[in-house]
Amino acid sequence: MNTSAISDLIGSSQYQAVADDSLKDEDNAAWVMELESRVKEEWIERISWIRLVDRLAENELVDSSSSEFRKFYTGWKELLTKGRIGSECTYRDVLISIRDRWFKDSTNSIHRLSIHSWDRFLEATARYHRSNLVIETLEQYTTMLEALSGSCFQVLPTLPEKYWQAAAAFGALDQFFNNLRDMREDAEQGICYLPAELLSEFEVSRDEILNLTACQNPNYTAMMRFWIDGYLPRLRQKTYDLMVAEDLPPSWEIWRDWSFHRYRRIERVFRGCQFNYSLFPHVYWYEVQRDLPFLLSQVRQELQSLAHEAAYHPAHSQEEFMIPEALLGIGKKAVNVVESVLNTFHCQNTRRIQPSEIY
Repeated sequence: MNTSAISDLIGSSQYQAVADDSLKDEDNAAWVMELESRVKEEWIERISWIRLVDRLAENELVDSSSSEFRKFYTGWKELLTKGRIGSECTYRDVLISIRDRWFKDSTNSIHRLSIHSWDRFLEATARYHRSNLVIETLEQYTTMLEALSGSCFQVLPTLPEKYWQAAAAFGALDQFFNNLRDMREDAEQGICYLPAELLSEFEVSRDEILNLTACQNPNYTAMMRFWIDGYLPRLRQKTYDLMVAEDLPPSWEIWRDWSFHRYRRIERVFRGCQFNYSLFPHVYWYEVQRDLPFLLSQVRQELQSLAHEAAYHPAHSQEEFMIPEALLGIGKKAVNVVESVLNTFHCQNTRRIQPSEIY
């Protein structure tokens, strides 16, 4: 097995933050390094594209003199609308890779969908990565989740077309947990993604969030209970079809189950910290560093066993022997969570929950 770190291959960067990008990327996708080489290369390619866009946009947010994301976006739009890449384009090599992956076969429906989703992801990045961003309503927040991670999850490799919308719901859930995980880091950069509607309902100010003093407001705990116990279950519910899917490609099964393990860790630590987002990163990243070696060792052991078994079953492809039992258990627990959500909110699935309903 290749034991290189994925953060070494996808352009992870250290920047002004509580936790650097490299540790985040290992937490998100260390499992990718255990895939069969061809599939692994495709995942690394797509993740590196996404990481590049995120890094360029974050750098523009921190440094107002930077224009690197805008350069990339301009180059993409020229490729999209005119089918060409300028010889002076700053990110020509990346755009050539994107062109070669999606633009050469116009009859391929997955390629057309990928182009549309990638364009939507870049448009959302341009819209939401800006200073003094204020999300007014819960509905607008959901739209942001779907446009950002919902779109970029759709361009990950080997996704069947039948799960295109389900992948968007999965991505939205992922973005929610990333926002929850990064509350302190974002606040230190002057960013608050919590909707103004939510803050107003619970009488918590945006300044309190940004100044790291919100936990001193007794209403803050009630607000975060709604956020996790009222709003989050609605996002989970939308992922149900993907959670129970039994015909996903092996890499997507691992991605799904690994991610739900991460989400449960984020939620458990956040609750354990009594919703204290200032304390959370110190506890969480310690747990990640402790958890990752164990998870990866379990993955490697199981894959070695499955590879040995595959050698005696030549009719099966290597990818058919790639789901570690440790991760399959994670997926089964995730399905139980979503089924519980469906039962809880069965009578509410035609309307949006109001913040006041958590009282």
